[in-house]
Amino acid sequence: MTDSLKKYLLAIYELSNFGGTVKSAEVSKKLGVTKSSTAKMTARLEQQGLISKPYYSKITLTSEGICRAAQLYTNKVVIHEFLSRFMKIPEPDAENDAVTCICTLSDATVEKLVRLTIRNLDKKRRK
Repeated sequence: MTDSLKKYLLAIYELSNFGGTVKSAEVSKKLGVTKSSTAKMTARLEQQGLISKPYYSKITLTSEGICRAAQLYTNKVVIHEFLSRFMKIPEPDAENDAVTCICTLSDATVEKLVRLTIRNLDKKRRK
């Protein structure tokens, strides 16, 4: 999945309150892109079986889309925690950088960063 598709899938997941429906215009606004770009990317997500979007209707995540988006979201939350708590990156940079990390870095790198963060959080909790 491309970096851009990950961003769209994550945005749809968050805007849909983790699995409801969302309007294309809301996705465009959240990502700061044109409605035309959103239409192209939602068509690609639909081709991959991650969303359902009947003509002139709202976007709905498929069960596969929910699973993929939930993993992206979980990784974003953990990396955001790492950036804000350990690296002391201020908001909204920590949020934006977390999204950039999960969408741009390889899956293997993201997974290692997530595991490292969870280990460090566990150590802090035990103290």
